[in-house]
Amino acid sequence: SYPIKNEKVICREILEDHMIFVASPSHPLVKKKKLTYMDLSGQSMIIHEKGSLSFQITHDFLKKNKVDIVVSLELSSNRAIKKAVEDGLGIALVSRNTVYGHIQQKKLSVLPFPGPPITHKFYIVHHKDKYFSEVLKQLIKKVDQWALEYHRSIKDKIIN
Repeated sequence: SYPIKNEKVICREILEDHMIFVASPSHPLVKKKKLTYMDLSGQSMIIHEKGSLSFQITHDFLKKNKVDIVVSLELSSNRAIKKAVEDGLGIALVSRNTVYGHIQQKKLSVLPFPGPPITHKFYIVHHKDKYFSEVLKQLIKKVDQWALEYHRSIKDKIIN
């Protein structure tokens, strides 16, 4: 997501995630060494529901690059999107970390898309004058520890 720009709010980035295009291993685009924006035009695409961050990222990316797609399904869960892509119902732009296992098991294939990575960030957000109880301090500490461990664990899982 995007940091909030408000002098009364503090936003601290804790995690950056990468989005990748995936398809079923039998999809014709998988055979291409590099994709162009034109390759995406006209493709059936499975997208997250309107209002979600993933929908906004997908929408912004497609609009910015003037790519027209056919929305074959609009779903609310990563699990449903992965299954629909596995079943050959279309391609999807998803968090690489949600599909890592499926790619390793060869249930999904990464589409070799050139260009800069598509990323989004996660933040801890709070009012600048917020009193932090001990419980809240412990929660934030746990989130920070989890984010650090997560960063370390995905270094070996980088998928291009």
